Amino acid sequence: MIAFFRLGHLANAKAGGISYGQQKLLDAAMAFMAGPRLVLLDEPAGGVNLTMLGDLKERLRALNREEKATFVIIEHNMEFVMSLCTRVIVLAEGKILAEGPPAEVRADPRVVDAYLGH
Repeated sequence: MIAFFRLGHLANAKAGGISYGQQKLLDAAMAFMAGPRLVLLDEPAGGVNLTMLGDLKERLRALNREEKATFVIIEHNMEFVMSLCTRVIVLAEGKILAEGPPAEVRADPRVVDAYLGH
């Protein structure tokens, strides 16, 4: 998994000594070490720079495609979610506000109102 997530050059580094984005990739690598079919990712894009975010998206797509892994992603970075996911569920105050394909959910007036306001 270290090689898969392109962290081989850091294999001997202490986790606390690598960048925050690299730590996020390392977290994902650790989550997949046992070959799970379903993984919950909580804010994987939080605080990650665009380069590392692109690497993370690429690796998650590959795991989905090649290993048939499924992800449940809790995330506030909507660009990350909309570009990665095939189905989105939006919650507001603990209740499902909208669900469906990303483009449909993004255009839902309830979602726009709840998160962007008018």
